[in-house]
Amino acid sequence: MGGWMTTELGLWLTAAALAGLAAVASRLDAHRLASASAWASLAAFSLGSCVWLFADTYHHYYGQKENALRISYWGSYREHEMWKEIVAAFRERHPDIPLKREYITDRYEEKIQQLLLSNDAPDVMLFQDEPLPRFITSDKFQPLNDFCRTQGLETDLDRDYWDTAVQSFRQDGQAYGIPIWGGDCLLIYNRDAFRNAGVPEPPPQWTMDEFLTTCKHLTADTDGDGRLDRFAFDIPGWVYWLPFHYAFGAEYLDPTRKRWALWGPEAEASFQLWQDLRYRFHVAPHRAELTEGGNVAFLTGRVAMFVSGPWAMPPLNEAGVDFDIADIPSGPGGHGTRVTWDALVMFAGSTKKDWAWKFIHFATSLPAQEIVARYQRSVPALKAAKDAFIHANPKVQAKRFIDALVYARFQPITEHWMLMSREIGSETDLMLDNRQTPAATLRRLARNPHLAKCFEMPREDMTRDP
Repeated sequence: MGGWMTTELGLWLTAAALAGLAAVASRLDAHRLASASAWASLAAFSLGSCVWLFADTYHHYYGQKENALRISYWGSYREHEMWKEIVAAFRERHPDIPLKREYITDRYEEKIQQLLLSNDAPDVMLFQDEPLPRFITSDKFQPLNDFCRTQGLETDLDRDYWDTAVQSFRQDGQAYGIPIWGGDCLLIYNRDAFRNAGVPEPPPQWTMDEFLTTCKHLTADTDGDGRLDRFAFDIPGWVYWLPFHYAFGAEYLDPTRKRWALWGPEAEASFQLWQDLRYRFHVAPHRAELTEGGNVAFLTGRVAMFVSGPWAMPPLNEAGVDFDIADIPSGPGGHGTRVTWDALVMFAGSTKKDWAWKFIHFATSLPAQEIVARYQRSVPALKAAKDAFIHANPKVQAKRFIDALVYARFQPITEHWMLMSREIGSETDLMLDNRQTPAATLRRLARNPHLAKCFEMPREDMTRDP
């Protein structure tokens, strides 16, 4: 800070000297010199004042950024508290490493992309699996295989971490991220809603028919005014419908992720149930039937079940809701669910890569993973932390998230994920508003010109109108 004090003092002395020169010039009738000196004095004084006012701010945000290891992440305030614990534990072990947390609360991916383009990205970034392929091609993420062999800081991904977590951030044998947490999607249900309806809680394993029967018994007009007050299920978007989609044996892409596979009787059966839950059976609310958001509806018991992952548990635990976890019902394709993971990635342009690896290694090791487990933010990516996750809230069968990892399946992630998600969401929204049939939705997607630029689509004779 001494440099800033010298600068502002120098500017103020310059301003005083120029003001004196202006006064002398005025007495000598040197009007142009007097005017120029006066303006220069004002400018020097103003600049000195700005340095005085904002030097601390600059030092905090920019000086610290230059000298410290920068870590970026998103999440709720509760997750922010979790990150503070992880960072505090890291500082205890590495007091010599200055570290700056960058908590980005909104439009995280967009802001990280801007920072990457300007080569001003944080040294370590929390990153999701969905956008990863698109970013790997930019060469902005540091390959990590060699770092995993660092003496004293070794990481054995294949031995110690969940397989789907490792594969989500590996391309052509190279690791571009070390998984930190994630999980699969199951049904989360409100026990009070089941009790009030007199409906038994879901069994450990159940079928689509049993699920539908349960939904019908849960849905009710509880006050006799002719309008439904309690619904069984909150209709999700296409990504959170994937567990049901997989249970029908349906796909979006083939195993190569180059050919469009959202076609055929399995896909139509999946989409038909998705729409029927709202319009044929009316066990899920229409958009206009809930004045509150889905979260509030679940907290108050107006909606009994919704699809989500372990990341839904922290706010429910904090709110004191009596809830539990149930498997996705099995269908013609057997058990199904989607799995998704987040990882810590290293900026390829970082000048502090040794520090960055020390932090990544710590945050994905047992002491930090047990902090993640205690918050139940997600399933810790390190398998050794699973027991801490399971026992964090004994009232909830969190072990079901662990058990489902055996059959959990990847999302259809490609470098075209964002475009694909936008086009699917646009068409399925129309279907879920009962503005087009499931068959028409599948046809329109199979003929989508934007998707056709990215994937090999079904033959035209397969997608003709009936």
